[in-house]
Amino acid sequence: MQEYVMGALSDKTVLLVTHQVDFLPVFDSILLMSDGEVIRSAPYRDLFADCQEFKDLVNAHKDTIEISDVDNNVAPHRANGTSTKEKHHINGSGYTKSEKPSPAHQLIKEEERETGDTGLKPYMIYLRQNRGFMYASLCVISHMIFIVGQIAQNSWMAANVQDPRVSTLRLITVYIVIGLCTVLFLLSRCLSVVVLGVQTSRSLFSQLLDSLFRAPMSFYDSTPLGRVLSRVSSDLSTVDLDVPFAFMFSLSASLNGYSNLGVLAVVTWQVLFVSVPMIVLSVRLQRYYLASAKELMRINGTTKSALANHLGESISGAITIRAFEEEDRFFDKNSDLVDKNAIPYFYNFAATEWLIQRLEIMSAAVLSFSAFLIVLLPPGTFSPGE
Repeated sequence: MQEYVMGALSDKTVLLVTHQVDFLPVFDSILLMSDGEVIRSAPYRDLFADCQEFKDLVNAHKDTIEISDVDNNVAPHRANGTSTKEKHHINGSGYTKSEKPSPAHQLIKEEERETGDTGLKPYMIYLRQNRGFMYASLCVISHMIFIVGQIAQNSWMAANVQDPRVSTLRLITVYIVIGLCTVLFLLSRCLSVVVLGVQTSRSLFSQLLDSLFRAPMSFYDSTPLGRVLSRVSSDLSTVDLDVPFAFMFSLSASLNGYSNLGVLAVVTWQVLFVSVPMIVLSVRLQRYYLASAKELMRINGTTKSALANHLGESISGAITIRAFEEEDRFFDKNSDLVDKNAIPYFYNFAATEWLIQRLEIMSAAVLSFSAFLIVLLPPGTFSPGE
C-alpha cells in the first residue's frame, strides 16, 4: 500500500475503495458510505471531528490494529494542502523508501498463547454453555449410583453365597436385578456425557461463527488464514470429541479410585499408612506433569497454526511457485514446519508415559502392601463377607 499508492502512483489521482481506515489519513478526500449511499464527503480530520459514524469506525479498528505510520508522515504536510505521496521522492524517482516495520506496527501479529496455570476458568466456561452444569451433574450422580450398585452387588454375593437360608435362585436373581439397575445408570451417564458434548459444542461453534462474521476487516488483515483454520478445525474438534469424553474418563477414574480406596480402608484399614503418602505423592506428580503438559499442548497449537497457514498459502500460490521454480524451497519449509509441530507432541507423549510409569509403580506398591498385610494378619481376622 505505502510503496504503490505513495510511491509509484504519487503523481496520479488514486481512487481507492477499502475498509481499512489505517490508510485514510493519506488521502485528500474521503467518501463515507452506508447502506449504498454516500453519507459524508470530507477530509480525514473533518470527518473524524464532525462525523460520529466515522469516529466509531476508526475507534473500532484501533482496538484490533494500531494506526499505521503513514499518518505520522502525512500530518506535517496537511497544512499546505498537499499529501505526502506528492512530496516524498528518492533521487527524483516516484518511489518512497520502504522501511522495515517495527514489531509494534507490523500488520501480521504473532500468535499469543496463555502461560501458566489458568485454574478452573476454562472448565467453568465450558460447563456454562447451554445447561452444561445440569448434564454434568446428571453424569456425576449416575456414576455414583453405578458405583454404589457395584459395591452392593459384590457385597450381596460375598455375604450370602455360603448362607444356607438363601436359595441359589434368590441369590442369582437379586444379583442380576442389581446389575441391570447399574447398567441403566451407566447408560444414563454415557447419554449425559454425549448430550453435554453436543450442546456445548453447538453453543461454542455458534459463538465462534458470530465472532468471525462480526470481526472487523483489520482482523483478517492482521490474522493469517491458517490461524483461523486451526481454531475452527483442530481446536474445535478437540472441544467436540476430546473434552466431553476426557471429562467422563476423569470423572470415572476419580470416583472409582475413591470408592476402591474406601472399600480397601474398611477391609484393611492398615493400608492407609501407605495409601495416604501415595496420594500426596500423586498430587505432587500431577502438578509437576500438568505444568509441562499444558505448555507443550499450547506450543503444539501455535505451531499447527503456522503449518496450516503455510499450506494454505502454498496451495493458493501454486501457479506462481511453479512459475519461479521454487517448489523445493516450499517443500523444505513445509517439512520444517511439520517437524516443529511434531516436536511438542512427541515430548507431550513422552511426559505422559513418564507419568504412567510412576503411577503404576505407586499402584503396585499399594497393592503389594495390602497383600502383605493380609498374609501377615492372623487367620480368621477377615471373612469373605466382610
